[in-house]
Amino acid sequence: MNITSDLTKDNNKAKSIVSNTILLFLRMFILTLVNLYAVRLVLKGLGTEDYGIFTTIAGVVTTAAVFNSVLALAIQRFFSYAQGLHDDGKLKAIYSCSINIILILVIALFFILESVGLWVVHTQLIIPVERMDAALIIYQLSIAMLVCSFLQIPFMSAVFAHEDMGVYTIISTIECLLKLVAAIVIGYALIDHLQLYVFGLFCTAIIVLILYIVTARRRYQECHYTRVHDHKLYQQLLSFSGWSLFGSLANTGLIQGNTLLLNVFFGPVITAAFGISMQIYNAFAALCNSIVLAFRPPMIKAYAEKRVDYLNQLFYASNKFLVFILIAISVPLIALMDTILNLWLDEVTPDTITFARLTIVYICVISMHNPITIIVQATGKIRNYHLFVESFTLLCLPVSWFMFYMGFSQSFVFVSMIGTCACAHLIRITILKQQITEFSVVRYFKSVILPAFIVCLLTTGTAYFVMANTNKGFIQILLLGFIPFSTTLFSAMIVGFDSHEREFLLTMVKKSILHKISSSSNTPQT
Repeated sequence: MNITSDLTKDNNKAKSIVSNTILLFLRMFILTLVNLYAVRLVLKGLGTEDYGIFTTIAGVVTTAAVFNSVLALAIQRFFSYAQGLHDDGKLKAIYSCSINIILILVIALFFILESVGLWVVHTQLIIPVERMDAALIIYQLSIAMLVCSFLQIPFMSAVFAHEDMGVYTIISTIECLLKLVAAIVIGYALIDHLQLYVFGLFCTAIIVLILYIVTARRRYQECHYTRVHDHKLYQQLLSFSGWSLFGSLANTGLIQGNTLLLNVFFGPVITAAFGISMQIYNAFAALCNSIVLAFRPPMIKAYAEKRVDYLNQLFYASNKFLVFILIAISVPLIALMDTILNLWLDEVTPDTITFARLTIVYICVISMHNPITIIVQATGKIRNYHLFVESFTLLCLPVSWFMFYMGFSQSFVFVSMIGTCACAHLIRITILKQQITEFSVVRYFKSVILPAFIVCLLTTGTAYFVMANTNKGFIQILLLGFIPFSTTLFSAMIVGFDSHEREFLLTMVKKSILHKISSSSNTPQT
């Protein structure tokens, strides 16, 4: 069975998924570039000391942000599942329950941050005396921004559940541009740059919250509060969030634990190189997640509707979108990493380049879990999934320690990370098979993993050929940006997709082009 048969029957849904995937990917690619440029402006506008104060103070507050992503994921899942059941009453109950849970959590976090958090700022952080007043102001503004980010969760989740990715793209683009404006303004302002910048971020958070509230309340009937006494629904939301939180904390522990090990065995210079690679990790991971974001709501709805065949086909479609786009982007990035880092940073060490390249490989490996995680989350049976997978992943830390103790180089931290995550992927597949009996492990390796390996070899080969036969310069950058990317697309069409899938993709592209031409021809002339 191929992805075309069911996707053809659901032509409108297929068009929506493809267009949303492309839209979200382009959005994330552009916003990533804008954000990287904004970082340079902020660092220049604030100066090293104020930038350090900003990141330190923000770090105290953003430790609570892990709850934000977990709650958002849980509420999006329950929204999409209820939509698959076509249960409007359930949608309204989920919205109201999520409002209650978020308000209670926000109040609790507010008291913790205003007590323990303030104690940390006053007594534990190293802040120059003359900048303490400014630090306290940005601390309070950071708390206000955190509250805004929590309050927007139910409304943003409704946008995702309704698959209105255009709305999400517009609002997130506005948010990014407002942050860029704040970064530009501080370079010319005559008042305190640090306070002005954080106030600009606070105003951005307020505007984004208002946009989500107004949009959701106007477009979606369920986004109107009612009293809910369904204790089971509260329990389900909190249980789902709790196990998702365990997964997030395990991932954070893996990164922070390896940072500490590198510091102990190799010192601050190597730790700084690892820190830079984690900045790349955050940016590229967001880019990867955006690729499958459009598939999440329809996959959850398909499971709720008990359309297992359609769910299975969406699973393979999302996997193939993900893996081939990752290869097309990753190989040129790895090849050009030294050039990219020299353009981005003032000083680049060989370890920074090595870590950055290995980070891209690590992200490609770990991002492969996304389609699997979506289906497991759709079932709601996530306890064993997170317990076994994340516990195994944390074995990376003792493995890293042993490697360093035995005298291996610092780059082996990524050997440990990539190896444990690859093995954990086998656990993910096993659990998916247990929960969805129609899932075929053999087909997964034959249809996804093997073609991905072949396409990766071909793309890497062309990149190596270009580097070996051209001199460093603009021509080489141009060729490395075009030839490996084209090789991936061409080889993916030949090796990665069967004849039915190729026909479907070509049909979708033709329809999109014809639609654009038709729209242009129908535009009134002035």
